Amino acid sequence: MAKLAELRREVDVRMDRGDSFATVEGDVIEPSGLSDERKSALWLYGWSFVSHDAQRRQADAYLAVLGDGD
Repeated sequence: MAKLAELRREVDVRMDRGDSFATVEGDVIEPSGLSDERKSALWLYGWSFVSHDAQRRQADAYLAVLGDGD
């Protein structure tokens, strides 16, 4: 299992070179073997590389899929 600092550097490298967040999530974050808390922190860190506009579009799309029902 890789350490959090190593995985953070991997996220840095991949996001800086233009990999999509979905790719980084699938290749680095999900299979990391980290606890849910550490995985969530790494996910949030990676998500911070995504532009504000793209974050908003994805959030809006996800909310639209969920609809108004509970």
